[in-house]
Amino acid sequence: MTRTDLTRTDPTRTDTWAAGAAKALGAVLGAGALLLPAAFAPRPGPWSGPWTGIAVAGAVAGWCLLVALAGGTEDRGPVVFVRERLGPGPARAATALYFGGFATGQAAVALGAAEFALGDSGWRAYAGAALVLGSAAAYAWRVPRGPSPAARRLRTAAVLALAVAWRALGGPLPGPGSGDRAAGSWPDGGWVAGGWSDGGWAGAALLVAVPLLFGWVGLEGAVPAVAHRRALGGTLLGIALAAALYSVLLAAPGPTAQAPPPAAAAALGLGSAALCWTYCRTNLHSTAARWTELTGRGRRGGLAAAGLIALGVLALGRAARWDLPVLLIGPGAATAALYTLIAVAAVRRPRPQEPTDHDHSDRHRVLEGAARSAG
Repeated sequence: MTRTDLTRTDPTRTDTWAAGAAKALGAVLGAGALLLPAAFAPRPGPWSGPWTGIAVAGAVAGWCLLVALAGGTEDRGPVVFVRERLGPGPARAATALYFGGFATGQAAVALGAAEFALGDSGWRAYAGAALVLGSAAAYAWRVPRGPSPAARRLRTAAVLALAVAWRALGGPLPGPGSGDRAAGSWPDGGWVAGGWSDGGWAGAALLVAVPLLFGWVGLEGAVPAVAHRRALGGTLLGIALAAALYSVLLAAPGPTAQAPPPAAAAALGLGSAALCWTYCRTNLHSTAARWTELTGRGRRGGLAAAGLIALGVLALGRAARWDLPVLLIGPGAATAALYTLIAVAAVRRPRPQEPTDHDHSDRHRVLEGAARSAG
C-alpha cells in the first residue's frame, strides 16, 4: 500500500489542525528566515518588509483557499494539479518555472551565505558566493542523496534558532544589512534609488513583495482539499504563524539597536552561512531532478546547467552592483508565476487524461527554496 493510500484509508492521520499547521510551517520556514530579514529588515519606510509581508501572507492565504476548493495539491503535487486541469503544456511550464526559479535562486542563497560568513556585501562577498556555489554543486555531484527527514527537521530548527538569535542581538546586521545601507544610504544604481524611495512607495512595495515570496516556496505542494477542514484550518493557522514570525524578523532594528558583539556575530554568521550552504546543495539536487523531467537527460547535466545559471546571475549581479534583495527577485518572480498558474488551474475543471511517469514522480518531489529541500 502506498503512502497516499494510507492517508486516504485513515483520514484522521492528517485531517487535524496540528498536522495542517505543522505541514505548512515545515513547508515554508527555512533559509528565508535568515535571508529575508538580512535583506529587508534594515530598510524602513511605508513599503518596509513587515507591512508588505503581512499583505503577501494575506494574498497567500486567499490563494490557499482557492486551491483547496479545487481539491488541493497535497495528494498529487502542483505539477499534476496543473496537468489535470490545464494540460501537459502548462504542466511543463510549471516544471520549467521550478527549474528556472531555483537555479537563479541559488545565486541569492550563495550570496547570502558568503555575506553572513564575511560580514561584507562587496566584491569579496561575490567571490565567496562563487566558492559557496561551486562547492555545493561539487558535493551534490558526488553525493546524489539529500538529508534525511530527521536531518531536515533539525536544520529547520537550527535556522529558526539562528534567526531568533540575530533578532535578539539587534537584528540581521551583517552582509546586506550592514554599513551604509543600515543607515539608509544606498549606492548608486541601488534598486530603490531615485523614484522608488522618493514617493514611489507603491512600486517599491511591489519590488519588496516579489522577493518576499521566496519565503513562501513549498506551500504550493502542501494545500489540503477543503473536505479536510481541520487540516485546512491548520494550514491557514500555519500561514498566520509564519506571517507573524516574518513580521517580527522583518521589522527594522530600533534606533538604539547595536551590532552584536564581534564573537557572537562571527558565530552566528558562520552558522548561518553553513545552513545556507546546505540549502544550496540540496536545492541543486532538486533542481537537477526537474531538469531530468524537462529534458529526459541525467541529473548531472541538470546540476551543471543550474550551477552555470546561478554563476551567470552572480556575475551579472556583481557587474550591475546588485545586492541580495535584487537577486531574490528572480526566484520570487518564478514563485509568483507558479502560484498564478496554479490559481488559473484551480478555476478550471479537470480534463480527461492518461497518467504519465511525470505525474507519478511529482507527488514526492516538491522543490523548496526558502524552506527545506526535497533532495
